[in-house]
Amino acid sequence: MENLKSIVTTEPLLDHENGFFKRLCQTDGELSFTMSGRCGIYQCLEDIKQKDQKRVAYLPMYTCETVAAPFQKAGYTLRFYEVDENLRSIFDDAVINEISVLSLCGYYGFCNYDHEFVKECHERGVVIFEDMTHSLLCRDGMVPLCDYAAGSFRKWMDVASDGFAMKRRGKFEIGCQKPHQEHLALRRQYIDTHSMDAFWDAEMMLRQIFDLYAVPKTLKGLRPVFPALTENAVPSHFCFYAEEREHFLAYLKEHNIFYKVFWPVGPLVNVEGHDTVKYVYGHIVSLFCDQHCGREYMLKLARIIAEYPGVTV
Repeated sequence: MENLKSIVTTEPLLDHENGFFKRLCQTDGELSFTMSGRCGIYQCLEDIKQKDQKRVAYLPMYTCETVAAPFQKAGYTLRFYEVDENLRSIFDDAVINEISVLSLCGYYGFCNYDHEFVKECHERGVVIFEDMTHSLLCRDGMVPLCDYAAGSFRKWMDVASDGFAMKRRGKFEIGCQKPHQEHLALRRQYIDTHSMDAFWDAEMMLRQIFDLYAVPKTLKGLRPVFPALTENAVPSHFCFYAEEREHFLAYLKEHNIFYKVFWPVGPLVNVEGHDTVKYVYGHIVSLFCDQHCGREYMLKLARIIAEYPGVTV
């Protein structure tokens, strides 16, 4: 059996632009190109959440992890809807008042949405987001009421940077991050050589890049003890330094977040003259992230940390 892999062969450029993406966007909308589909989704969510206080997204249960991950990174609580064997969405009308974003996917180029449900969501103020990775070239690949769309077009053409983000009405309030040149070089190497080693090196690098970009840029009064999660680490706690620890602990208690402060200075230890160790004792806070904590709790924890207001003078 021939191994087609997932490489699309290079085609000669047209002698003129066809304006494909511009036709998908409203005249007052905006289009961005990103390093990947997940980066495009994340850009849309960062824009949506500027006016979204609820931050609850309704996603298909049959989905790629790289589609769900940006929602988690953006601090959204996830609700899921089922699909039938023909990959038609099975929506629950009862959740409309509970959600703020509806995420749609036209699987493998077939868009089987319940348009009445989409319309009802739109009329109740739910943002309509569409993952167009599979349905990019479909005539009905975007529902008319779509507010945001994103995806990857690597499945359709061989480009090193293959993501896009679209706001169909208005301009993005949050701009793109600068492209990561080392990652793009690996993508180009994969296209030129068909090396799967280069492909996976690029993919793992993108996951690390995406995780870094997804951390809130300015945590107020907080600093992670371990800014990066290495492949070998198995964390028992999520640890922060809090500039005003008592204020932060009161905030956590108010939001029913469990925490520990390890440790008090013991009688056998003298920290005078050791400013760094003294700072650690006086500012560190440890939040549980082990097997006691489910996915919903961890999503809540991420949101609470991101929303900590710090101490106002």
